[in-house]
Amino acid sequence: MSPNLRTVGEAAGQLVDEIIWSSRLGAHLKAFRERAGLRRIDLARQIGVSDETVRLWEKGTVQPSRELLARLIALLSLEVADWSASDSDPQVPELPVAARRLREERRARGISQATAVWLLDVAQATYASWETGRCSPAEQHHEAIASFLGIGVEEVTAMCEVPFTVDTSTWPPLGQIVGHQRELRQLRRAEVAEQLGVAASTIAAWELGSRVPGADHLRRLAAALDLEPAVLAASVPQREDRTPLGELIVSRRRELGIRSADVARRAGTSETVISRWVNGHHQPVAASLRRLAHALDLPFATVAAAAQGAT
Repeated sequence: MSPNLRTVGEAAGQLVDEIIWSSRLGAHLKAFRERAGLRRIDLARQIGVSDETVRLWEKGTVQPSRELLARLIALLSLEVADWSASDSDPQVPELPVAARRLREERRARGISQATAVWLLDVAQATYASWETGRCSPAEQHHEAIASFLGIGVEEVTAMCEVPFTVDTSTWPPLGQIVGHQRELRQLRRAEVAEQLGVAASTIAAWELGSRVPGADHLRRLAAALDLEPAVLAASVPQREDRTPLGELIVSRRRELGIRSADVARRAGTSETVISRWVNGHHQPVAASLRRLAHALDLPFATVAAAAQGAT
């Protein structure tokens, strides 16, 4: 590391103690790395770690040490404020009680994760998993945690046994189904996200209605939650500017978990033509409707009725 970068890193190090790692911050790191045109291995070499370590940081599984995080901030020219946990973090509201109490206590005392790790005599990865809610502290650690929080061991045990709940009362239909199923299966967003290969913030965006999952993601989401794809597809909001045939094509794609390109291939046409049918820019003839019905695995009468509704 150059003298200038080392100096900047040391200055940044004075500001990173309150940063609490999560998959959101991992995704943030990945975005800045890619914006800088760096591969994982490139960043790893500049920081002095393995590319596997960078991968775990980006997944949110492992938190960089204070020194390495300061060097990342300096190297990628990141704003420290962007890395601070806040109430807007979609993962914060669903933290388990024990995780929330540990985080609040550490902040109130103004100590870093490294200090908390030393006081509790556990591995850094173990403590990070407690604060992010990835796992609950085992019984053997309850006494140390009670001392750290200044409460009784019984209260710590009770906190660790509180079931995971999801409040979906203000969420749109798709979010309510996903949130309810996560609660039944005791799955946090980060766990579902890991199965789908997306960020936890993406799961939050789908649940809160700011984004809609594509057909492939909808199918994989249904599988992760042990649901039929049709159940999720039916809850996805419809666009008012689509024709009945367009809505049928899109909803059926979601149920089958296929792309527009797949429908086009099965129907013996192009993706551009499918797009025109979806958006009502072109009305398919009877022969095309038969091929489309075959592509969507639907009765011809169903597809024909939707097409007539568009006229």
